Amino acid sequence: MAITNQTVLKKMSNEIQEAMLQYRDEQKVREHVRSIRLLADLLLEEEPVRTEAPVQEPTAEEIRRMMGVDAPSRPDQQKKVDHGEANGPSIFDF
Repeated sequence: MAITNQTVLKKMSNEIQEAMLQYRDEQKVREHVRSIRLLADLLLEEEPVRTEAPVQEPTAEEIRRMMGVDAPSRPDQQKKVDHGEANGPSIFDF
């Protein structure tokens, strides 16, 4: 259940009135001011309700590309070279 801003403002107003009535007792005035601060923080921290943008699901084509299926060949890919007596593509294979 959401508390409206008007309700919080009324509570703040009541606390101010109580603080003004008890102006001679500094401790009680401070307690009311703390309550007012908490209520003000409540209003300031409350974020406005926002509607979130709908999440777009990836298409089948995008999923295939992410998984590497049917990926177009890139020109920067190295071509395999037959090195005769070498045991593999690594420079450390003897």
